[in-house]
Amino acid sequence: MAQRLLIFCILLTQAFLAHGFSLSVTGASSSGVLDTASPSVLTINGGYAIPSQCASKDGVNPCNSCTGNNIELATSTNGPAPCNENSIYEELPLSVSVTSDNTTIGTLSVGVATASEYSGNSVSGFSLAAVNGQNYSFSATWSQIATALSFTFTCTTSPCGGSKTLYFGPIKDDKFVEYVTLKINYSVVNYSSLATPYNGITKGQANWCPPVTTDPLTSNVASKGLCYFQMYPGDEKAYITDFITGWGASPVDPDTSLTYNNLVMFYAERASGSSVLDTLRSITNASPKAFIGLTTTAGDPLSSYKVNGLENSTTDATKTYCFLPALQDATGTYQYFLDIQKIVSTDQPTAEQFEKMCASPSEVVGVLSDKDCFIATVAFGSRNHVFLDVLREFRNKYLHPYSLGKDFIKFYYKNGPGWAKGISDNILAKAVVKVILLPIIAVAYLILNPLWLCLVGSVGVLGYRSWKRRGRV
Repeated sequence: MAQRLLIFCILLTQAFLAHGFSLSVTGASSSGVLDTASPSVLTINGGYAIPSQCASKDGVNPCNSCTGNNIELATSTNGPAPCNENSIYEELPLSVSVTSDNTTIGTLSVGVATASEYSGNSVSGFSLAAVNGQNYSFSATWSQIATALSFTFTCTTSPCGGSKTLYFGPIKDDKFVEYVTLKINYSVVNYSSLATPYNGITKGQANWCPPVTTDPLTSNVASKGLCYFQMYPGDEKAYITDFITGWGASPVDPDTSLTYNNLVMFYAERASGSSVLDTLRSITNASPKAFIGLTTTAGDPLSSYKVNGLENSTTDATKTYCFLPALQDATGTYQYFLDIQKIVSTDQPTAEQFEKMCASPSEVVGVLSDKDCFIATVAFGSRNHVFLDVLREFRNKYLHPYSLGKDFIKFYYKNGPGWAKGISDNILAKAVVKVILLPIIAVAYLILNPLWLCLVGSVGVLGYRSWKRRGRV
């Protein structure tokens, strides 16, 4: 017991003596503390995505290369260029400023190393500010960082990205007194022309994969990106249903091994008289888009299915939106746009499949909106009815997190709008639906409120026992 207490005291003392850091970063695509338990570890994301297509580069801030530019995929065909709204570039300085709570570092010099041991791993050529009280900083252009970490911006062979680590901090007697760990995630996508494309074309497109079977949809194609999907209309939204996930169970870039953070659905409104293909070909990397988070769930990596913010169709004017998916990696780079520009005869989407890349949002409401639950909305006459709040909460807590629940939701997506239309003008059908829904709502409410469930259960047990006693008399 005494030994355990001593160990606990030592660990507690170390925790209080551990130095804290306040960190600020400029010149990165994004950054953040990796782990609150390790505040000296800082993740730096640098997405180098064809910065020659940026509107401007001021040498201070990342640039936006998502300016609607295309890349040439083949003769007479092109497609959206990979891009990053906060792209790094060679001359952009990355600066990290540190405020430490260590009062012993004084006016020590600062060093940079490729390992946590400074001696023998030091790197020169960086701009370093000596410790001033408890403050010090690191600054280097991305070109200098690339040289130190042995990666290139004209990437011609894989991998064109990955994770590298630098360390910097005050040094004394050729050792770090303390150090900040910079975990640098970088992704390089460049392009010059079709003759010397670097990797802009391969990172720019995901191959179409026709379904092997259509009920249910399956595919044996392991493509990068979302290689087949269908859209379905809802209220001011469209959602993905019956999709094939081209990247499999683990959404990780096979080139860089960086995680994909989002499926991004770029879209355009279909003009009157325009074909679906023409509409899809009009989509650029600067088109409107919606972000759908990714998970590592096997067979179903989408954390959601809906694209919000679309304008409803009306009886006077039908608005149709067509969608072009892409992926966004951890550095923020958009890549692997579904290739619909170059049609290969053996893999050509059918007219029906092209049509299913579009949706016409209507006034029939969609199931996953926080305000809508279509069949119950029609039955009870209002999307704001208190009973619908119960159904939505139950759906979010007990259906959506689980595979069987997701299967039910996707089935409901497909059939619910038609069912809602079928009962909308039928008073008797609405009454029947209410009778069916009321006990379901009651059970859902009790599950969501265990205290009431316990109370109702207790009353039921007591009532049953009282009834049995009276029956014996």
